[in-house]
Amino acid sequence: MGSSLVAIGGLLLLTEGLHAQEPPPVVRLPPVQVKAAAPLPETLPRQWVPSSLDIVGPDDVRASRPRVLPDALERLPGVTLQNQQGNQYQPDLSLRGFSASPVTGLPQGISVFLDGVRLNEPTVEEVNFDLIPLDDVDLIEIIRGPSVLFGRNTLGATVNMVTRRGQERLELVPEISGGSFGRQNYLLRLGGMAGPADYYLGLRYTEESGWRDDSSTRIARLFGKIGIRSGGLDATLSYQHADNLIKQPGSLPQFEVASNPRQNFTAGDFFAPHLDLGTLNASYAITEHLTLQGNAFVRSLSSEQFNVNLIADSTRLRNETLSTGGKLQASHRTTIFGRDNMVVVGGEYTRSSVTSRTFEEGADGQALTASVKDTQDAVGAYAQDSFTLLQGFLGKGSSMILTAAGRWDYLRHDIDDRLGGASGGVFSFSRFNPRAGVNVNLSDRLGFFASYAEGFRAPAFLELTCAGPGAVCPGLQVGVAPDPPLKAVVAKTWEVGAYARPWPWLDVDASLYRTNVQDDIFSVAPTGTVGVFFQNVGTTRREGAEFGLVARAARFLEGYLNYAYTRATFRNTVELATPIAPGTEVVPAGNTFALVPKHRLNFGLAYHPWPWATLSLGVVRVSSQFLRGDEANTQAPLPAYWVANAGLSAQWRGFEAFVTLNNLLNNKYETFGTFAPDGRIAGAPVVRFVTPAPPINVLAGLRYSF
Repeated sequence: MGSSLVAIGGLLLLTEGLHAQEPPPVVRLPPVQVKAAAPLPETLPRQWVPSSLDIVGPDDVRASRPRVLPDALERLPGVTLQNQQGNQYQPDLSLRGFSASPVTGLPQGISVFLDGVRLNEPTVEEVNFDLIPLDDVDLIEIIRGPSVLFGRNTLGATVNMVTRRGQERLELVPEISGGSFGRQNYLLRLGGMAGPADYYLGLRYTEESGWRDDSSTRIARLFGKIGIRSGGLDATLSYQHADNLIKQPGSLPQFEVASNPRQNFTAGDFFAPHLDLGTLNASYAITEHLTLQGNAFVRSLSSEQFNVNLIADSTRLRNETLSTGGKLQASHRTTIFGRDNMVVVGGEYTRSSVTSRTFEEGADGQALTASVKDTQDAVGAYAQDSFTLLQGFLGKGSSMILTAAGRWDYLRHDIDDRLGGASGGVFSFSRFNPRAGVNVNLSDRLGFFASYAEGFRAPAFLELTCAGPGAVCPGLQVGVAPDPPLKAVVAKTWEVGAYARPWPWLDVDASLYRTNVQDDIFSVAPTGTVGVFFQNVGTTRREGAEFGLVARAARFLEGYLNYAYTRATFRNTVELATPIAPGTEVVPAGNTFALVPKHRLNFGLAYHPWPWATLSLGVVRVSSQFLRGDEANTQAPLPAYWVANAGLSAQWRGFEAFVTLNNLLNNKYETFGTFAPDGRIAGAPVVRFVTPAPPINVLAGLRYSF
């Protein structure tokens, strides 16, 4: 089995070509090429990108045996996972103090793209990781900081994924695996070429009973793609289908976790999405230097979310979302005064129609309490120029590249309250976001970058309908009251960094950043309710440092070491609602965000005692975190924790057998905490709720490559 993990920012590089009989005396790490230089793929060398970034390949994803995308990114510097819903297929991803999460209520600030299509839902910018066809992804790129060309919501990072396509060599790969908590996975991958055409098909079916009561999961996904390469034309047409059912055990009162962490406090919560997505991508080389690219997509998502409440009626939310749109982009590579120059210009349009209905269910039956439709129109136009100002000024490999970019975005919400209430209206937001950067490459082995960029996030649909104390949304759902207007979020980021390859077998990366955010949007939960509303909180700041090291010794040993320091704070005094009595909290300037650990350390080794065998070990250390609802920082935080994972794989001819052990030392820890009423106790007092992490668990499987 070959592996090809390239990590700028410090991800383990697994050995490529394990079947080699005689390992060479020196192993060279492969050069880094970045496809996510623009919304539609445009490849650039690492030395041209003034950002901190990470690249993950398909073999590396498979080696970690992840359930969902955040699991595959957990080795990267600063990536932290929480789990509010209590199901391992619905984690929350945190990076640089921003979130990408399936939970409607977090301050989302990371955008996720698949083949040029934005996967953040138009309801509240959430990301349903269970819908992403991770088995069929060929490349994952993470660009940190505001990625101006990718548009709104790219405040903390952009995750860009490119799916597989058929190759010249026919492949047929079945895989079966099973393990703890009743986990069963069945996968099939088929791909090949026929003349100028290529084809690919991926299937997955997963069942898992879950480690907690009433926490089962069913994942059923299909992904297919056909493509053609002829002359200057390169085009693909893909289709994805998903039909999932995820039970959500959620969090528990902390005093009950020690006695029975497997229990489900509100058994019956579930999320059931049904997805269809069609995507057309095409590029045409008009000349040797000029390329025209475009894409178009249709995405339909029907979902049902049911929440059991002990102190109020249970809620059922049904969403119907239809999104259509496309992008058009041109890139031109040429020379100006003998210096390399690349220009990218493009534009996009997306229309999303979201119908959201909320039902309350109690002893008297089911009642429709909200029915709201939002029609969203989003327009964007962008341009970027990368120019080699100096070439060879310090000898071979030295250069100075200047980058300037900008993007204008416009988003319009037309919200219709179908029950005749006052929550409707038209809201529009627009902004131009600039970016400037410089790469100073002293040689092929050492470079530095500095950049300034701005990002923009318009308030989302549900945020606009739940934007005040008079519009608390039960179960994080649709509000029905007139709301004060929310302001758009603006992030301004300064970043400096360095990348070095002092020897062919060693990569080192480091960066420092500061992001000032104006009008951050927070969800807050008043005392005695089971819902939230959203409000702007003035000025906040994320700042920190990231360091990554990757080393490979010959063909038998690789190692990685990552560290990230993240400080997310309020920059002005603000009053927030909180579940903790008396119901409001004054948050002084300088206080730390909830659920953003300051320190994260991870390291690991992969050892190949023989060309056909691999032993791996990875360790993660996460520092303490304040609970959500304690932005005043007055309560005890979640304790810091360590967790270790191990793996073993062996290849023989076309067979590969593998075993992974997660939470190897069976540590007991929590990754999420909040405050909520305990409906099982008289008077429903507000107590600490936490989500326990799974105990030690194993997955074993077998795959065959025909």
